[in-house]
Amino acid sequence: MFFSDEIGIELTFLGPWHLLQIFITGLVIFLIIRYKDQIRVSKHEKLMRYCIGSILLAIQLSYYIWKASVGTLTFVNTLPLGVCTINMFVSVYIIFSKDERVFNIIYFWGLGAILSVLFPDILFGPDRYRYYQFFYAHMMFLWIYMYMIFVYGYRPGLKDFRNSALLLFVVAVGIALPLSLIFDYNYMFMLDAGGTPLEILEPLGHVIYVIGTVLVMLIVMAIYYAPIYIFV
Repeated sequence: MFFSDEIGIELTFLGPWHLLQIFITGLVIFLIIRYKDQIRVSKHEKLMRYCIGSILLAIQLSYYIWKASVGTLTFVNTLPLGVCTINMFVSVYIIFSKDERVFNIIYFWGLGAILSVLFPDILFGPDRYRYYQFFYAHMMFLWIYMYMIFVYGYRPGLKDFRNSALLLFVVAVGIALPLSLIFDYNYMFMLDAGGTPLEILEPLGHVIYVIGTVLVMLIVMAIYYAPIYIFV
């Protein structure tokens, strides 16, 4: 039953099981900031990074195994074309390699983790595997980004923001949109809003909807960059 794809205990927005994950998210970020200097000089720091990356990779791969076990795994729905899925795999690479150039570009896509934790789009509660996989996959790549910011002092600049925005445009319009049309699958919400607030754009037609969706993504990225631009 734990691995079932049927809803058991239903997750409620800002209910106790939701608030618990928000609390854990904030607690780990606080601990990273509080002990950043000790972590940086620890002789076990490399081992810590490798463990973090390995755990996140295992969590994401376990999701595909779960989908296969419940009969929902297909080539189309496993293509890593969601912003969060891209973040998960790239953050694993970053925590292993400490590649600052890649981090500075992909960092701006990381707000998706915060939004997913605050506004989860699942109904699975704590009696189901999917609840833990969803939250901890998103929480861990957010923690990785906070780790690189506070432990290693990485600081994306305006040039990185420009490159990140350009890359997002290419991925969304040049890759996700054509594949969405070919496979009839809603990669990066390029076909429809999927119940998100982007649905206010749908009556304007599909071309305006796609343009508006990309602009919303860019605005969200700019908001995510604002604290670094202002305070660093």
